[in-house]
Amino acid sequence: MFIRAGFIFLAATIILLQGCTAVQTFPNVAREGDTISLAVGSPRNMTRANTTAIFTDADGLSKNITANIRAIFRLYPDPASRVYMPGVSGITNLVDSSGHSPWITVVALDLPSEIASGPGEIQFTTSATYPAIGSHINDFPISIMIIEGVGSANSFNYEFGVNSPRTGDLKILESQPKAVFGPVYPDPSCPCPDYAVIEVRVAIPTASGVLSNKFIRVLAEDLTVKTESGRNVSYSVSGDGSELIVAFTSVEEKLKYYEAQFSVVLHELDSFTDVPIINSIRYFDINGDEVTGPVAGYSATIE
Repeated sequence: MFIRAGFIFLAATIILLQGCTAVQTFPNVAREGDTISLAVGSPRNMTRANTTAIFTDADGLSKNITANIRAIFRLYPDPASRVYMPGVSGITNLVDSSGHSPWITVVALDLPSEIASGPGEIQFTTSATYPAIGSHINDFPISIMIIEGVGSANSFNYEFGVNSPRTGDLKILESQPKAVFGPVYPDPSCPCPDYAVIEVRVAIPTASGVLSNKFIRVLAEDLTVKTESGRNVSYSVSGDGSELIVAFTSVEEKLKYYEAQFSVVLHELDSFTDVPIINSIRYFDINGDEVTGPVAGYSATIE
């Protein structure tokens, strides 16, 4: 499998339909100094802090361009797109192979100066976790053709109101530190039972000492393209601020246990001080009766 630099929208279209680490995009040419974007698959925790980049030009000269990485962020399809419609070819396989909703990671970086024209390569090294079915970005250098000329870093200028130009900062697209909760994703052939409600209760140690509905965001992975559960997600904080309660519900009782995946992001004035504690995971049927469900393997991490 070849990985190529190029336009984000083409990369997104192809990768989302293929469900692999990355594919060739078009075009794949740039000048020295240009800003480029690269689709690098769907690792769960790739950041500038755990990623390095080396550029090797046509003459074999290598340069460390880690400092040239402008941002690493996730790209999601439009929520109204066919990607989220059950039965769309390739998308269910993507969810099965990755264990998360459809998205890819994009790296924006500036190419170095004083490099030879001709075929070049960018080699990423990251400790990020990739889906088991795909190749790790560490194993595949990304090819790019360098053409004559001198480019310049893109300032991503935009207009904020009439005659009010601004300079864009891609770093605001990057993930903040987040607490990630979820079970081990099963084999696609898993004969998993259905549930009407899955309730997860967690304690999250923070610098403020308490949780508040005003200062947290709960982001649930959307796997409904595979399960067709039509699930809804709600959350609340206990009265004393010590516990977060997240409820996944399906009026048709089609919830799969692995749909209980979510992340928690804190307000920028607060921070995580330790790994969250899972207090309980409970399962209910359509009649409201508590039933047995998997608990082992459900984990909480900070990314």
